[in-house]
This record gives sequence, C-alpha cells and structure tokens, in this order.
Amino acid sequence: MRRKHGSAEIGMADISGMNAVWQQAIAKSSVQVNRELYESLQRGPLHDRNVLENARFAGTLAAKNTASILPFCHTKHLTLIHIYFEWKVGSGVWELSIQAEIKAKHPNPVDTEAMVAASVAALSIYDSSKMISKSIVLGPTYLSRKGT
Repeated sequence: MRRKHGSAEIGMADISGMNAVWQQAIAKSSVQVNRELYESLQRGPLHDRNVLENARFAGTLAAKNTASILPFCHTKHLTLIHIYFEWKVGSGVWELSIQAEIKAKHPNPVDTEAMVAASVAALSIYDSSKMISKSIVLGPTYLSRKGT
C-alpha cells in the first residue's frame, strides 16, 4: 500500500500486473586524471591493485545490488552486465571513458542499474588512485541509451 506524504506518494510502485519484457540500458561516465596518474595506470597495478579490473568488479556488484541501496528500486535478475573502459588522450587531457551495459527481463527499465554501475566504477577508480593524484574529476554520468 502506498501512503501519501503531503502531496507526494511514498513507497514502491506495484508492478505485479505488468508483463516482463527484455530491457536494456547503457550509461556512461568518465574519470579525468593528470598525466602522472595516467602514466602510472598504463604501467600496471597501483599498490598491487589492478585499478580497472577492480572498478569493473565494483560496478558489477553495484549493478547487482542497486535495489539494496535505492529503497524504491525493484530487485531485478540481471542477465548481462558489461563494463567497458576506453582512454581518450590528447591536448593535455587524460580521460577514461566508462560504459556500463545492462540487460534483464523485467517490467521496469534497467536504467538505474546502468547508472549505478557506471558511477561506482568511476568512484572505484578514484578510491584506488587518490593517493597518487588529488586532481581526479568524475563525470559527467548520464544515460546513453534505454530501451526494450
């Protein structure tokens, strides 16, 4: 049962009468770093950590647990979670592009899961790299594609 709080309703939407269909979403984010951090990441692990693989794992776990951290998000059985990284380097810019692709068969879209995966992957890179650079910039994070 949804309750009203002022003029807004609170609670999860009832999706029990909705049909499950194939959902797909792609979210993107980025991490801008300085040259020193870029070169460190190119050389290999930082502090015995593979930063990009850890970020891929963190984003995957975040997507799978989105309903645990966002109270009105429905739990979904995700059938695909792919997180891709691509460096864009030039003219004094070192930017790692992150793309999170999510699929599931569910009545609701998987856009939130994709956004969470991309965001947490970026945050994981920041967390693993902050000892080397204080000038890391995350984002923007945005939904690139959503559909059935």
